[in-house]
Amino acid sequence: MPNLDRAMQFFLHAIANPSVTEDDLNEAASSVLAAVQTCSSTEPLDRSLHSLLSVFDLEDRDRATLVAMVCGILVKWGGNSMIVTAALIERLQPLLEESVQLHDACTSRMPEPQEDDDPIEQFETIKAQLTGQMPNEIAAWDSLQTFWQPAIAIFSASSEARHTAQFLRPMAQTIAGYHEGGHWLQCILAVLDNEPILVIEPEKRLGIIGQMSGIAGNFQLQVFLMNIFPRSGLFKSRRVSQRVVEVARGRGSPQSNDTVEGAWNLYSWQALQPNLTLPDPNDYNASHLWIWGEGVPDDIPVFEGHRVILLGAPSYSRTWQSQRLFCDLRAKIDRVRRLSTEEIDNWLQRISRATP
Repeated sequence: MPNLDRAMQFFLHAIANPSVTEDDLNEAASSVLAAVQTCSSTEPLDRSLHSLLSVFDLEDRDRATLVAMVCGILVKWGGNSMIVTAALIERLQPLLEESVQLHDACTSRMPEPQEDDDPIEQFETIKAQLTGQMPNEIAAWDSLQTFWQPAIAIFSASSEARHTAQFLRPMAQTIAGYHEGGHWLQCILAVLDNEPILVIEPEKRLGIIGQMSGIAGNFQLQVFLMNIFPRSGLFKSRRVSQRVVEVARGRGSPQSNDTVEGAWNLYSWQALQPNLTLPDPNDYNASHLWIWGEGVPDDIPVFEGHRVILLGAPSYSRTWQSQRLFCDLRAKIDRVRRLSTEEIDNWLQRISRATP
């Protein structure tokens, strides 16, 4: 029997035995992790994921969370995430539902904010006061503190899993201000896949069309644009290093020591003026039309089925650290095609006619 099969058998026996201590459970889980690292193919990983389905619905939330964490390890090492996606979502949904109920109960009791108030501290104080009244909801809130991490591993590995779980995002958004897991779940479930993108630099009449997938933030998106967007002139040096690009793509280390400087102001399509130019970069009254680096691609307004980005001169030097939000999330912009001048003019004319 392969090492992983033996370790999984040991873990399943331990997790199903109520008399087994927490230390012993953690030891059994560690044995699985050690065995996973010896696998030379994905077959035993998938076999283990199938076997874990039998204990995914444990009533003990701590043990169910440990099962999910083991699933996350198996997926991270190459197991098929879709084997457990339905079970994961089925477990995650009631945790989020009950957490939303607790969130609403706490926030409805919070006083009007004062200048020196700490809303997180106020929330935690009220939550503690509700321990006797909402024990199930508080248990769900606490379980979600660890359950979200294996969920991120599985959603990072599979765009199909993310798509299937999209309906959970509004609940995660609701609690995101007070729950770390809610924040990260709403971030991963906001990630777009195979999303049409149109990028035009009106002043230079340069543009591309393509599809983006797996990009979790707009700083990361800017790295891709600086890497692939065409340049004019004779001297076409790189805008960004290959090391920074690899970080953005989700390969290797999730960060590097590089500091990235943005090449443009990014504008939504509504920023285009009647003369087919963008606002003066020093016009901060137009900042509501900027596409902020702190945002996500899902925030970018759609025009004719495309997320449209218009590139203008930078208002000031914007820099950020080379990193990505999710360690194992692969990202790309593909099917890229450079637009002709005629196509660019046609797009700009249509955008101009539709601009409010």
